[in-house]
Amino acid sequence: MRHLFKAMEISRPLLWLNTSMPLLWGAAALRGHIELSDVVLFAFFLFPYNYFLHAPNDYYDFETDALNPRKGGVEGAITPKPLLARHAIASTLLLVPFLIFTVVALPPLALLSLTALLLLSAAYNAPPTRLKGRPILDSLTNVLYAIPLQVGLHAAGSTNIIDAPVLVFAAWGIGAHALTTITDRDEDAAAGVRTIAVLLGRRGTALFAAFWFTVVGCALYALTYGGRVALFALPYLALCIIGRNAAGEAGRRLYRFFLIANVAIGALITLLVLLTLPGDGALPAGLLALAGTTLALGVSVGRALVQRR
Repeated sequence: MRHLFKAMEISRPLLWLNTSMPLLWGAAALRGHIELSDVVLFAFFLFPYNYFLHAPNDYYDFETDALNPRKGGVEGAITPKPLLARHAIASTLLLVPFLIFTVVALPPLALLSLTALLLLSAAYNAPPTRLKGRPILDSLTNVLYAIPLQVGLHAAGSTNIIDAPVLVFAAWGIGAHALTTITDRDEDAAAGVRTIAVLLGRRGTALFAAFWFTVVGCALYALTYGGRVALFALPYLALCIIGRNAAGEAGRRLYRFFLIANVAIGALITLLVLLTLPGDGALPAGLLALAGTTLALGVSVGRALVQRR
């Protein structure tokens, strides 16, 4: 049981919503309701995918995480490196049943988008590519956070290789990655990890992130024919302003503000999607979203309470 708890800790429960909710948005919005296959994919994007994304990341980031006072809480576990190696292997093996399910139960394009996501995730974390250590490419690779939305759209029957909302979310992913590298800039530099923040500095990285969040706002305005949804970009632009000088404890506060913004804006987007669904489709989708949110936040809060004892 302790190995399961450690696996959940490594998977960053507070970040589960970043991947599971876009999957739900895509499937529910296109189809008008959810099906059992969507529930399976939703579960996959809660824990198994995030476990796969973060276990290898923590293994290859072991040296820099050891220097980082932000680690050890909801923002990342501190785990002995040999144990991280075993978790990296276990997280990869856990993908197998979900890949089989995708092959058997979902359209071929869903398998294509899911495979692209897994390959990009591996390329970000592990040698020989290790894109996390290649400035600019590290942020561009974070388009991977948009792919669960595309998986949901493909699962619901989209025949587009890439749908327009996915491109918007991809721009958010690039900006979000750049912004969060500011919080670890000094620790990454000390450990010899070359991120975009190490290359451009805090101000340059904040400007880079602000550009992509501006793209998000403009694209949302164009796609929705109005300005209200485009306002979702404003909190992130405000965080970019804060990030220009966010060193030390200010950097750690910046990351916490970023997490809060994600939860709040994600909840608003979920409500907007639910409002577009017919009544018989909105209730199951809403219950699934509520269950996922309760689980992710509950595990995060429970873990924090245990650590304080």
